[in-house]
Amino acid sequence: MIEEEDEEEILTKRVSLKPILKTLFVILLIVVGALIIYIGIFPGYHVLNFLIGFALICFGTSIIQVQSEPREPEKQTLTILKCKECGTIKVRNHLPGDFVYKSVGYCEKCNSSMQVEQIYSVKLKKQAKKRKKQELLTQESPDKKVK
Repeated sequence: MIEEEDEEEILTKRVSLKPILKTLFVILLIVVGALIIYIGIFPGYHVLNFLIGFALICFGTSIIQVQSEPREPEKQTLTILKCKECGTIKVRNHLPGDFVYKSVGYCEKCNSSMQVEQIYSVKLKKQAKKRKKQELLTQESPDKKVK
């Protein structure tokens, strides 16, 4: 099932020139291979013509099968903490060792124990990724000037 974010991405996505050129190259290889089998480039050597044509067709069809792996969407894991007494809810980044029903710290309002209620992952949007990259670049740039 496609999520809403993915639908928008698909609608705004442009067609790249690379897959078009790849498809044209594969079609050309297969056609040339078939022509070599039927017409031949070496007269009198039917077996050699067949092997060369067959090799080109096999190479072309194997290129079709090669696909790049889709990127895993960036996700952020969050932990929801809930106070046992007053029901105050706090959301924070997931830390190693967190598990549901674990007692973690104290409530800011009533000083009662906070408990991990839920742990889940959220898919980050592309804009958020770009902002993080820009923030990292701006943080790194003063260091570079000092050196």
